[in-house]
Amino acid sequence: EVEIVHSAHRGTDFTCSVEKTTSFPVFQSAAALCVGVGSFSDPTDLPGLAHFLEHMVFMGSEKYPSENGFDAFLKKHGGSDNASTDCERTIFQFDIQRKNFKEALDRWAQFFICPLMIRDAIDREVEAVDSEYQLAKPSDSHRKEMLFGSLAKPGHPMGKFCWGNAQTLKQEPKKNKINVYERLRAFWKKYYSAHYMTLAVQSKGWGNPFLFIFWFCVYSGLPKPDFSDMLNPYDTPAFYKLYRVVPVRKDHSLNITWALPPQEKYYRLKPLHYISWLIGHEGTGSILSVLRKKCWALALFGGNSETGFDQNSTYSIFSISITLTDEGFQNFYQVTHLVFQYLKLLQTLGPQKRIYEEIQRIEANEFHYQEQIDPIEYVEDVCENMQLFPKEDFLTGDQLMFQFSPEVIGAILSLLTPDKANLMLFSPEHEGHCPLREKWFGTQYNVEDIQQEWMKQWTDGIELSQDLHLPEENKFISTDFSLKPPESPESEFPVKIAHSDRGCNWYKKDNKFKIPKDAHTGFLY
Repeated sequence: EVEIVHSAHRGTDFTCSVEKTTSFPVFQSAAALCVGVGSFSDPTDLPGLAHFLEHMVFMGSEKYPSENGFDAFLKKHGGSDNASTDCERTIFQFDIQRKNFKEALDRWAQFFICPLMIRDAIDREVEAVDSEYQLAKPSDSHRKEMLFGSLAKPGHPMGKFCWGNAQTLKQEPKKNKINVYERLRAFWKKYYSAHYMTLAVQSKGWGNPFLFIFWFCVYSGLPKPDFSDMLNPYDTPAFYKLYRVVPVRKDHSLNITWALPPQEKYYRLKPLHYISWLIGHEGTGSILSVLRKKCWALALFGGNSETGFDQNSTYSIFSISITLTDEGFQNFYQVTHLVFQYLKLLQTLGPQKRIYEEIQRIEANEFHYQEQIDPIEYVEDVCENMQLFPKEDFLTGDQLMFQFSPEVIGAILSLLTPDKANLMLFSPEHEGHCPLREKWFGTQYNVEDIQQEWMKQWTDGIELSQDLHLPEENKFISTDFSLKPPESPESEFPVKIAHSDRGCNWYKKDNKFKIPKDAHTGFLY
């Protein structure tokens, strides 16, 4: 049961979602709060300030001044907490045993009402932020994000250093006589405003008493940060190139990426999900099946992660990532050619209603019969959805496909052309041949033009491959979810239903949750 609550707070609209759990034995309660501001709002002279503030608000409050009091309270009562800063949103969440939820919620709320953010904690938390940065540096995914961000137009927030470290938050401010403490408090007062916030709570037997706690959140009255006028950040000559990159991991991969117009408004249609499902299909006629026959690839993923780096108010990414074999690395242009052949096939045949409806049914089945999600993960998802979707779609907007629109899908397919693609080729064999370095993560790379003979072949009318075709109709999508009565009497314990010299089979019907799923557990001895 979910209740959406709107609180008129000093002329604003503080939106809350309360889920009262009644069907499942969930003994943890959880809450998550999303603030509609992130690293895009970092001042240019203090990179990483939004991330730093995410740390500092948890360093005690006026009502509960102990610096680590909240973490100690959670630990004592079986709870946990976390927070994350994205490009345009910052999310805080915690869970705890239900009986201690009310006090925990009050303690947690004070971080957004009256955080201490004491001066003495500045240096310690800068070190904590710097430690996160140092831990992230060996991650190829983070290194790729920062390299990708550096390709944006000058002045676009994608080019900002969102992590922050000791250099940007301590050393350079000290050199430039910047008062980090005063700037931090000003940033909090400006952006941690009630009308930027959405709150999701999951607990059993709760009404709305928590609303009173958040009544005292700061209200700045300022409009939310808006970057929607900064479109097409990657429409630059530097983007449409081949980048050879030295990865940390010792494997080969190819990333083909397009920067598209923002897609958030199409959440009910999910055109990128339709395209990524076809790109990532592994059956006969798919890209991966052909690449595997040639021994050129091990895995393929296509789509959009829906994180701030992949999707925000200024652009949306569509990326195809292929894990290559040694032979595939040597033939990466042929691999790319095969991808463009498949995209040409999709563009030629146009969006297929039959395929869309198959994906739609699969997603609906997974949504309606999904297993119980940990409360802390669930409220994290819901509070962010509340920033993105109207209230009727808070719970479904990021999962269900509501409407087939061949016009929208076709328009996006028409943008996935070779001349608008960015190629990144990752390989340890590039070591020693990449003189350029990304500023913050030190990623070694080199940039070159895509070979003209290949580009000419791709743009002058690429021929379709006979090995590539759309997936056949899926006849195995479930439509009847009624549970059959057991053939054997109900038993408290599993019953042996088959036995031979090769093994035994035991069966027990689940009469509690009545979900149309079965679970198999095997023991080999």
